[in-house]
Amino acid sequence: MDEFEYDLLKFVKKESLIKNGDFVLLAVSGGADSMAMMHAFSKIRDHLSADFLVAHLNHMIRKEAEIEGKGVSDFAKSLGFECVVESRNVPEYLKTHKGLSIEEGARVVRYDFFEAVASKYGANKIATAHHLSDLTENFFLRLFRGSGVGGLIGMSPARGKYIKPFLIFDEQRIRNYVKIYRIPFFEDKTNFDTRYLRNRIRHLLIPEIKKDFCPQIEKMVFNISTILRMYQDHLGKEISEKFDLNIVNDRICLKLEDLRKEDDLVLSELFKMILNEMRVNISHRKIDSCVKIVKDSRYHELNLGQGVYVIKDKDVCVGKKKEEIFWSPLELLVPGSVQIKELSIKIYSEFEEEEIKLGDSKNRVTIDAGKITFPLVVRPAKDERIIPFGMKEEVRVKDILKKRGVSAEMRRIFPVVAQKDGKIVWIVGVTFSDDLKVTKNTRKILTLIREGGAF
Repeated sequence: MDEFEYDLLKFVKKESLIKNGDFVLLAVSGGADSMAMMHAFSKIRDHLSADFLVAHLNHMIRKEAEIEGKGVSDFAKSLGFECVVESRNVPEYLKTHKGLSIEEGARVVRYDFFEAVASKYGANKIATAHHLSDLTENFFLRLFRGSGVGGLIGMSPARGKYIKPFLIFDEQRIRNYVKIYRIPFFEDKTNFDTRYLRNRIRHLLIPEIKKDFCPQIEKMVFNISTILRMYQDHLGKEISEKFDLNIVNDRICLKLEDLRKEDDLVLSELFKMILNEMRVNISHRKIDSCVKIVKDSRYHELNLGQGVYVIKDKDVCVGKKKEEIFWSPLELLVPGSVQIKELSIKIYSEFEEEEIKLGDSKNRVTIDAGKITFPLVVRPAKDERIIPFGMKEEVRVKDILKKRGVSAEMRRIFPVVAQKDGKIVWIVGVTFSDDLKVTKNTRKILTLIREGGAF
């Protein structure tokens, strides 16, 4: 074992990247870094008590990629590793996923491939060959794009099942290792195209900084990243203890009143953590929008992409939208009943002429039948008004429901009993029209009864 391999083993053990019994998928592109990673792990695997599998993806962007796949497979087999090589058509993927650059699309497809292979073969760790020079490039790339602390932190040695065991090496040291052991690799020509900002940072900016300002720039950036990560981890721990970030029914829901007690820094970090849980691509614009709607008094629906929304009403929920529920008006015969299957609710109606038994407005109402024009219908509430029982002035139905804590989604389909001319008799389970209340002159009573319903 040489010094490079010893330093790798020491780093892996110090950071607990690989433990006894782990099954590690080595993500190998065919470039110098990932081929060096595969070679180095072949030398130290006996000291790790772990199993390894190599995975390579052809993105079908470059013609030479097919040859590279065979080269990765042959080298893996020569080192005693099983290798999975597959192809995914990134250009075709981009046609149905507008707004992604070719680099972003390739990354999404690539990581989906790693996840699928890991799941199929039972690997619990996925190792990528990102190194110190990558970390430094990302630092400047995100600095120029105005990223926050999370962006500047960049890569961590471990994040969930993903590990970066080469994060202690700069590119030059890796290239020296490749040269010493004559490790075969494939050079992607696009890595030298300075039309791309990342390549200008790699080939122009960083060499200039090393030459005239800071020869150890990679280590300096690593130290800054480590310090920033400590701050963020501390804040993240406090947020995790304060808020429940478990995903339930494809959503994370938090009380609006609790969120409004926090400052913008905590809210920003909270939404970053939530978007990470939801596996949504994070941007400053998305986080800023999430924070702003917490402060706003109005109902909001924000599309974060990838099928995930922020819905702000009485609570703030982040996740997949519930399927819209639709139901049609139903005639309510008296006596009789109707069932709204979509809402799991049944409404009964009956006349009473003897003893008056007043209802509670929630599950049962008693109203003056002589003041009603029949027939009655049960239908979703509209943008309409009613004078609620005990009041003198009209109030918007949706305002009544909102005050009662009914969500915006439910307000669109909330059931009311009404006359054919549109006049509301009963907002089911909430209140009825004041002019229909029972008085000493009432001779015939209509009783309406609600059964079921989660409101």
